Amino acid sequence: MQKKQNSIRKKEDRVLPRQKRRYTISGYVTDCSSSETLIGANVISHNTHQGTASNSYGYYSITVPEGETDLNFSYLGYAAKNCKFRLHKDTLINVRLSSDNRLKEIIVTSKQDEAGILATGMDAIDIPVDQIKHTPALLGETDVMRTIQLLPGIQSGTAGTAGLYVRGGNADENLILLDGIPVYKVDHLFGFFSVFTPEAMKKVTFFKGSFPARFNGRLSSVIDVRTKDGDMNHYHGNLAIGLLTSRFNFEGPIVKGKTSFNLSARRSYSDLVARPFMSKDEKFGYYFYDFNFKLNHKFSDFDRLYLSYYQGRDCMNENDYDTNTYNKHTYYDRYGMNMAWGNSITSLRWNHVFNDRLFCNTTVALNNYKIHLMSYDNDEVGANAYENSTSHYNSNIKDLNVLTDFDYYPSTAHHVKFGAGYIYHVFCPEVTNVQCKDKGSGTLPIDTVYNSPNHDIYAHEVSAYAEDNWKINDRLQANWGFDLSAFHVQGKSYYSFQPRLSFRYQLTNSVALKAAYTKMTQYVHLLTSMPITMPTDLWVPVTKKVRPMQANQFSVGGYYTGLKNWEISAEAYYKSMNNVLEYKDGVSFLGFSSDWENLVEMGHGRAFGIEFMLQKKVGNNTGWLSYTLSKSDRKFSKGGINGGERFPYAYDRRHTINIAYNRKFSSRFDIDLTWMFYTGGTTSLALKKSAIIIPDCGRSYYSKNVGDGVTEVDYVPHRNNYRLPSSHTLCLGFNFHKKTKHGMRTWNISLYNAYDAMNPTLIYRKTSEWYGSLPSSGGKLVKYTLLPFIPSFTYIYSF
Repeated sequence: MQKKQNSIRKKEDRVLPRQKRRYTISGYVTDCSSSETLIGANVISHNTHQGTASNSYGYYSITVPEGETDLNFSYLGYAAKNCKFRLHKDTLINVRLSSDNRLKEIIVTSKQDEAGILATGMDAIDIPVDQIKHTPALLGETDVMRTIQLLPGIQSGTAGTAGLYVRGGNADENLILLDGIPVYKVDHLFGFFSVFTPEAMKKVTFFKGSFPARFNGRLSSVIDVRTKDGDMNHYHGNLAIGLLTSRFNFEGPIVKGKTSFNLSARRSYSDLVARPFMSKDEKFGYYFYDFNFKLNHKFSDFDRLYLSYYQGRDCMNENDYDTNTYNKHTYYDRYGMNMAWGNSITSLRWNHVFNDRLFCNTTVALNNYKIHLMSYDNDEVGANAYENSTSHYNSNIKDLNVLTDFDYYPSTAHHVKFGAGYIYHVFCPEVTNVQCKDKGSGTLPIDTVYNSPNHDIYAHEVSAYAEDNWKINDRLQANWGFDLSAFHVQGKSYYSFQPRLSFRYQLTNSVALKAAYTKMTQYVHLLTSMPITMPTDLWVPVTKKVRPMQANQFSVGGYYTGLKNWEISAEAYYKSMNNVLEYKDGVSFLGFSSDWENLVEMGHGRAFGIEFMLQKKVGNNTGWLSYTLSKSDRKFSKGGINGGERFPYAYDRRHTINIAYNRKFSSRFDIDLTWMFYTGGTTSLALKKSAIIIPDCGRSYYSKNVGDGVTEVDYVPHRNNYRLPSSHTLCLGFNFHKKTKHGMRTWNISLYNAYDAMNPTLIYRKTSEWYGSLPSSGGKLVKYTLLPFIPSFTYIYSF
């Protein structure tokens, strides 16, 4: 009997073999030389053909069956590494990858789980810093925003500026993060350059459609900028000298293998160069600077601490001195102004590995954006009489951020992210202080002081999210999640549930199909009415009268990778927006937020389009071609803006074509090329004038003044009634490299607007003076071009 039972057991073992146990392999992927963590490194199991990618802090986790295991680790620009071993328990493996110059192609690529063609989500791209550095420069400044402008679905705003208008959204609808902290003012020089220097950046990820659930607070896009941690083993850096700015970066270990730092600084010097050429009675200066510092300490394989600080400022000043003699009296007039604006961000981050499947990052940060303007006017007559006036204008935003994010890896089929955050906002609207002193003229009392009322606005923002990147089977993957948020201001609370859902279906080995739905809510607005960014543009929160903006976006896409080294994609989207803001007819923002709620209306917007992209990723010739066909408009209540009729959005450009190309001739010489074409946006322009005749004692002539019988009235038939001319710009960059004894020397020569296309920065109507007759049909239209052909050079030395 016993022998028979044993025989049955052996037979069952042959039919139902014992299922293998599963164990988790986890750790960090870092650079072999610097120990810098690598974001988005791919980890693939050859045994199971399953994979994962390292998160924003270089940490990965993968669960595979016990036994013989073969893992492959790869990252763009690095030699792949295989690890073969026998797995019999949960294992910690920190992998160090070596740089491979043969793989350093200038491409836009992505990690598999979150961005790019292989990702579950869509409309997301990782942009390597090398690509940003190889975008032709304006005045010697390469810029991440200019690189993003070359992607499909993006409008650049005013020609030459670094502004982003994504899929029919406004410039303030982009969530721009520096190491996870929102940045309010992201540009210098009135919008022509961004605050991000390439030397400080490690990774840039751009989302414009299926936003991961952890991002909230804006409608149109997310730009996630991660900065370098610092080399833990070697000291090195670089110096760049250009026409407009000079930049410096230096990094290295404080305690080898334990503590490192990274320091970057940039300053423009047009004020220093121009000062000797100014008269002693007139002085004008403008400059900007950026300063980044990061400290990274590794306690163990389970705990790391990061301290980061960023400060950026724009500074402008003007001082004039006039002397005049009248009736034997000498008059002295001194007047001028000083203005400064910018961000400062301090953050402390702690990474902790609870176990091989649970990773946590906790961040505490202070964010401060402020503006200060001081102007003065001092008039003196001899030594006995004077009139002095001084005014101060101040405004700022202060945020306290507390965020906790978790990465959980329950199995190879799931990658779960969840977390919560709290932001304490303090909005300090503009405060104006005016002091006047008068002696001798008797027109003003002595020491007259005026202070505008100051009512700070306090707001509390709370959010919680969860998402799961789920591999349903070998062909179908899904990313689903949600964000819950609440915003409390002025005794009123707003709540929002924002679902996120995306699918990827692998039709064949080279064809993938995707679909996504995203809902976003925005609780803050930027008050501005200028085509370029101004320092007096103000961020304000929602109020009792003004509700949060919301957007629902649907998108579908197809992707083909069958051609070697090429990728082809086509995406279509439809976005509906509620509670979008527009200034009422005839009003604009002039730098003061008082009563701003009564100057705007809330309405509906929509945007839809198709985007195509052809991209070559490997070889000596790399780059992409993109085309966007889109439409965007706005509609308000009956009797409101434009009489309630639908009208085109200001940046409703029907066609956009972008080309980015890099050619590497040798290790010593390469060229970069970009070409942008887009049809014109829209603007409200009075193409005609009307005259209102006011009876005035039977006079038979007419003039421009109301008192003389006639007044002029601009006639604008409807909002955004004029479509601007098309714009096109060619930019070239030539890079000459030479290896020296201690590093690498590079000369860059860039040509902005190489064939001098006179693109319209501003269109206005020019009319002549008229007397004795009614005005004509409106004069002629004049085009103003701000940025013609501009050559520049930059010297870069890496050591």
